[in-house]
Amino acid sequence: MTQTPRPATASAALNVRRAEPDDVDAHRLWTSQERDLAERYDDPELVLETAFPTLVGSWVGDEDGVPVATLVARWSPYPETRPGDLELKRLWVEPTHRGRGHSKAMMRVAEEAARRAGATRIILETGDMQPEANALYARMGYHRMDNYGEYAEEPGSMCWAKDLPTRVLIINGTMGAGKTTTAAAIHDLLGERGARSVFVDADYLCQANPSGPEDPHHQSVLFASLAALSPVWRARGYGLVVLARVVEDGDDRARYASALSTADAGLASVSVVRVTASPATRAARLTVREPEGYWRELALARTVELEGILEELRLDDAVVGTEGRDRLEVAAEALRAAGWD
Repeated sequence: MTQTPRPATASAALNVRRAEPDDVDAHRLWTSQERDLAERYDDPELVLETAFPTLVGSWVGDEDGVPVATLVARWSPYPETRPGDLELKRLWVEPTHRGRGHSKAMMRVAEEAARRAGATRIILETGDMQPEANALYARMGYHRMDNYGEYAEEPGSMCWAKDLPTRVLIINGTMGAGKTTTAAAIHDLLGERGARSVFVDADYLCQANPSGPEDPHHQSVLFASLAALSPVWRARGYGLVVLARVVEDGDDRARYASALSTADAGLASVSVVRVTASPATRAARLTVREPEGYWRELALARTVELEGILEELRLDDAVVGTEGRDRLEVAAEALRAAGWD
């Protein structure tokens, strides 16, 4: 997926900007890299790939207005890699501008793009004649992996990988506030952007009878269900998880992080955004949604009680109103508030 240019990001003395696939500066830098590698590996016929059909992002780093660095990220096209693997290509810093942290800055930009795209792992290939690159990857937490693709039998090739933790966005709120509607809209927006995500109304993972006073909302069932689903989602390459669920226990954030953790990447990263609406709007929504009688009366009473609990606890990273707003507008604000935009 080709991304549209965004405002530049400053890192040290480097100004990093998004570049289109036909960016003249990027192609000039790739030509410099091609010449360097041809000389290092004594291969005058070496030609680098410059077309990336599964592109996630391409960046150029400017120093004092001069393009000096480049990097590309794409979804891995290799069948032997994982579905959620994002591959880095064309990391290059002009020789006269090295030693200033520019390579690390470019890598950080690409890693953040990988997280926002829902990648579960970053992979890349370099060679044994590039000791500075290999040292950088080791310092940044990458580990050696089996060579893949055309590099599998290539003498001197060295492939590296870095596992990324699952990112979880929980849409919190009282009954009738718009949790499920907002979470579903977030999932839609992520899909439009090409991100790899799953969405679950978490209530459906723990609706069971009977329940006991020690766990009336079946939280233990919820977290056990998420722990069972997590490896399934990861194996299929989904690094973003969007959940609609009330959060009224201060320890729940840590429980979500643990339930959706992986042995390789560690604890999941959890954000909580609460949605709100006026009592009248919530009551109107619940009156339409709930069947007349016991369940409607329960919902109308519970929405008031729960709103007070959530307002007092304030366990959220941000609060977003849903009153009289389009669901996609609310979803976009929730993504920004969570740092997922």
